[in-house]
Amino acid sequence: MKINFSLLCAVLMVPMIFFVPILYTQAFPKQQTEKHLVEMILALLIGILCWLFFGYFESFQVGTQNTLPVISRSFGPTMFVQLDFFLYALVMFTGTAIAKHSWKFFVSFVPLWTLLVYAPVANLIWSPTGYLAQLGALDFSGGLVVHLTAGLTSLVLALFIKRPQNPQGSDNALFKYVAILFVITSWFGFNLAPAGSWQNYGSLIVTNTLIAIIAASLGWIIPLTDQNKPVTLDDLVNGILTGLVTSTAAVGYVSPLSIGIITFVSGIICHLATHFTNQTDRLYDAVDSFTINGIGGLIGTFGLILMANTKINHGGATGLIFGNIRFASVKLLAILVISGITIIGAVISLLATHLVTLRKD
Repeated sequence: MKINFSLLCAVLMVPMIFFVPILYTQAFPKQQTEKHLVEMILALLIGILCWLFFGYFESFQVGTQNTLPVISRSFGPTMFVQLDFFLYALVMFTGTAIAKHSWKFFVSFVPLWTLLVYAPVANLIWSPTGYLAQLGALDFSGGLVVHLTAGLTSLVLALFIKRPQNPQGSDNALFKYVAILFVITSWFGFNLAPAGSWQNYGSLIVTNTLIAIIAASLGWIIPLTDQNKPVTLDDLVNGILTGLVTSTAAVGYVSPLSIGIITFVSGIICHLATHFTNQTDRLYDAVDSFTINGIGGLIGTFGLILMANTKINHGGATGLIFGNIRFASVKLLAILVISGITIIGAVISLLATHLVTLRKD
C-alpha cells in the first residue's frame, strides 16, 4: 500500500511539471512561445538523464552501502517521487534563464547544477545519512531542497540578464487558468508524497494545502487595497503559487492555524518583494521565480522554525515559540549551508557553462 501511494503521488505530479512551462511562457511575447517551450522541455529531458545516471545516486546513495549507481535496482516509486521534486526545482529556474539563454545553455548548466547544487543539498537534508538530517533538520516537501535552491539559482541567473525596455507577455488568460488548475491538482501529490501513506497525516496535509492556497492569495491581495488597484488573474495565480510554495517546508508539521498565518504573511511579503524586483534594473526575473520560490520557501522554513509542533506530528519537532532553541539553531544552520552551496554552485555552473560554450549564450 505504501508503494502504491507513493507511485500515485509521483504520477500525479508529472502534469504540473510540464504545465509550468506553459504558465511561464505567458511572461514572454507570443511569438517566442514555441522557442521557450522547446528550451524548457529539453532542459527537463536533460534533467531526467542526469537524475537517472548520477543525481539520485548522489542525493540518496552516497554515504550508504551502495558504492555505484545501479539504475535497475534503485528505480522505483521513491526514485520517481524524488525525480519529480528535482524536475520541479529545475523547471523553476529555467523560466528565469530562457529570457537570455538558448537550449544549448541547459546542456551544460543542468548537469553541473545537479552535481554541485541540488544533489548535495538533497543529500544533506533528505538522505538518512545526511549531515543536516542527522542534526534534526526537517523539510517536509522541499521548502529548502526544492524551492530555496531553485529561487536562489534564479537570482544568480537574473543578475546577469538585462531587463528589456518594454517587457511584454502573451497574457493568455485561458492558458494561465488551465496551467494553474493542473499545478493545484498536482500539488496535492507534491505535498502528500513524503508522507508515504494516507494514514501518515494525509488529512492534515490536504487541509493545510487548501488553507495555504487561500491564505496566501488573501495576503497577496492586501497590498493591492492600499494601492487602490484591481485584482487581476496574475495576482491570483501568484498568490496561489506563493501559498503552495510556502506550505512545503511545514505542511506536515504544523497546525492549520499555523499554516494559515505563515502563508498569509508570505503572500504579503512575496507580493512586495515581487513589486520591488520588477521595478529595478539590477536583475530581470520574468517569471518571479526568486521572489515566489526563493522567498516563499524561506518564509515557510522560518514558519516551521517558529511553529513546529510534535502534538500535530509526533515525528516532527517543537518550534521556537514552544521553547526549542536547538531546533531553531539547526534550521538556521541549514538555511546558511544550503544558501551557500546554492549560490556558489550556481555561480560555478554559470561560469563553467560560459567557458564550455566559449561565449555568453
